[in-house]
Amino acid sequence: MDETHPLHIGFEIRQTSRLIKKYIDRSAALQYADQMTGTHAWILRYLQENDGAEVFQKDIEKRFEINRSSATGILQLMEKNGLIYREEVPYDARLKRIRLTEKAEALNASIHREIGLIEARLSHGFSEEELKTLSGFLDRIRENVGRDLGL
Repeated sequence: MDETHPLHIGFEIRQTSRLIKKYIDRSAALQYADQMTGTHAWILRYLQENDGAEVFQKDIEKRFEINRSSATGILQLMEKNGLIYREEVPYDARLKRIRLTEKAEALNASIHREIGLIEARLSHGFSEEELKTLSGFLDRIRENVGRDLGL
């Protein structure tokens, strides 16, 4: 590492995250979906992967590590754009299960394909061992920060 330019992990991760977000938001499949963002695509994929399970807003908050107000805004926009709907559960009228609409189901094949292409681009040139190491490092960083935040 160059001693005149020390590594600032937080800054590097932030910059990488912003670049990945731009890349995802400009993806071909998402540009044709009604104002869908990369975050919407990841949530749709999560909902599809958990099809049949009861997924609530709190599950989205936990999985994507976002606060309640952010999750509310994202889900309201997704609902407005016809990608999800909320459905009461018979055992508690306060809870609303999040479900995919037919429109979202139709988009999911192209979303899965696009996410696969994005993941291939991000992992290009890395060996399986390097990817496992990177994953371990990122897990450790999340644990370090999460511990301080009480998560």
